[in-house]
Amino acid sequence: MSTFSLGMAYGQESLEIYKKTDTVPKVVYKVLDDRAHTTIEIQGKDYLDDIIGTLKAEGINSIGHSTKRKSLVVELKPGYKPILISLSSLKNKYTNVKSERVIFKIDDRFVQQNPDEVLVDESNIMLVSVSPIKFTGDLNDLFMITIFPRSDKNLKSFNAIRIR
Repeated sequence: MSTFSLGMAYGQESLEIYKKTDTVPKVVYKVLDDRAHTTIEIQGKDYLDDIIGTLKAEGINSIGHSTKRKSLVVELKPGYKPILISLSSLKNKYTNVKSERVIFKIDDRFVQQNPDEVLVDESNIMLVSVSPIKFTGDLNDLFMITIFPRSDKNLKSFNAIRIR
């Protein structure tokens, strides 16, 4: 695998797109979520791929691929029973946000699908962070809700002592 990667890097040409002497910024229009979405099959049911980041890593037995169904197949360990809740229901259950103008993030990934259809494992949510987004003008009911699952990375980050 590394030989292939080295070969690809060696064969690529370097293009100088940005220069220190530039005086005008480059503008890039980018879809926030430009990744291909995959169907996730868990216990015979199909889910949107946003669910994968909220499942307990220690509860997953294996992850495979079904070419017939064009989906990832996640096999859970026998004792693991995720408690699935939609992002909309999670917002209503755990926050006081009444607005329907909500941008959802799971860790650092923006959710680009219908929050009524995106399911997460409620039992593995460590933190729900709610931030109002203030604009000048009449858009005063916009919120960002970020979901942080209980992952090793998040536990380490949020339990770190910060001295300022």
